[in-house]
Amino acid sequence: MSFVLTAPELLASAAADVAGIGSSLSAATAAAAPPTTAVLAAAGDEVSAAITSVFSSHARQFQALSAQVAAFHDQFVRTLNSGAWSYASTEAANASPMLGQFDRAIANGFAVVEQEIQQTSTAVTTGITGLANTVFTGIFGSPAAPPFSATQPGTYTGTPSLATRLEEAALAPLKPFLAFSGLDTQIATPSTPLLSLFTGNNPLLGLFIGNTPPQLLPLLLGETVQHTTYGGMSVVQITPTHPDGNYVVAIHGGAFIFAPSIFHWLDYTVMAYQTGATIEVPIYPLLQQGGTAGAVVPQIAGLLSMEVSAHGVSNVSVIGDSAGGNLALAATEYMAQNPLLGPAPGSMVLLSPWLNLAMTNPNIGLVQDPLLPFGPAQELGKVWAGNLPVNNYEVSPLNGSLNGLPHTTVYSGNLDILSPDALVLQQEAATAGAPFSFVLANGEIHDWIILTPDGPQYWPQIDRELGL
Repeated sequence: MSFVLTAPELLASAAADVAGIGSSLSAATAAAAPPTTAVLAAAGDEVSAAITSVFSSHARQFQALSAQVAAFHDQFVRTLNSGAWSYASTEAANASPMLGQFDRAIANGFAVVEQEIQQTSTAVTTGITGLANTVFTGIFGSPAAPPFSATQPGTYTGTPSLATRLEEAALAPLKPFLAFSGLDTQIATPSTPLLSLFTGNNPLLGLFIGNTPPQLLPLLLGETVQHTTYGGMSVVQITPTHPDGNYVVAIHGGAFIFAPSIFHWLDYTVMAYQTGATIEVPIYPLLQQGGTAGAVVPQIAGLLSMEVSAHGVSNVSVIGDSAGGNLALAATEYMAQNPLLGPAPGSMVLLSPWLNLAMTNPNIGLVQDPLLPFGPAQELGKVWAGNLPVNNYEVSPLNGSLNGLPHTTVYSGNLDILSPDALVLQQEAATAGAPFSFVLANGEIHDWIILTPDGPQYWPQIDRELGL
């Protein structure tokens, strides 16, 4: 393939030069025409006349040829000019898209660079934000999803805080120690002297476990503590400075062998202080004091009935944790089975409830619980049943009817051996159409609402669920 290089400006210049030459020749030809085409004879003879005719004829032929040459010259000049214009136009036409493409390329280049900068900035910002969120979540954790209805699918959500994870790590040796020392066997035997230390009447343990709040708590919060009785059962009443007419029956947990702990009293006094509700805490008989499901559940149901009769359904609610959650659910089921007791309280909250004392759920063995030992819990459940079958609803309220119960919110963590039965309760509530909601927290232990640093963030939510 051959290539031709052209310079349109040189062609135009050459055409101008050639045109000038043509003009000069035309002028010279025109000037020579008269004297050469009309030559006068030198004499009057025939020879002179013939020579004059020959010269004039040649002159006319030259003029004719010159006219043809001038015409060819003009055509050549036009060709040169046309070629110069054509090449220039073509070059300009070719140059225009090239310039446009170049401009677009430059513009696109800047756009790409700008986009890369933006993407890099976004990626850096996203990375920093993600890192900050990871660090923040790793330290402070993230709460579980809000309560969802029993009829909705739900799973364990949220992340425990660093403080809670440290607490869980510290609890890891507890169960091996209990097993190694033999204390797990003594705990599971109510008649042992060890359990008599935890009935709430030991002044040496009064700061940590007792049947009345540590004096400093109500003093700091401006609350009044009174002790009353119902059916021979002691009831602690915590009244805030400005009571609002709402009453909460708070049933403490503790595997039916421990009196209320400092954590319970802290929760109850803060609830009264923040909401204005009066808190009623039944000090029910523990296993080592002869307490059984058949005796205690009707007592709790009677207390609830009395509170509702005195203050109205909408002004009374009930909350229970662990074994207290067992009693709260069993007592409200008992009320539904015995219409003479009247309606149940307006709302109920169950925290890590002990729902099936038989502990027969096969998924229990899959739970990595650092706190609750399975064997002692199962043995205590059998003793609490007393003369009732362990699958009786007063012993294991998971087996009771959910019809006629108030709106109930259940809190459960997946590091709790009681959590598999909470999922069974969800299925039962969905089947029965019972007004139950659930909060399932990932990485949380048994009774985390009361026992871990993550718990207090849920307290305002629980207050609302209690109608406070």
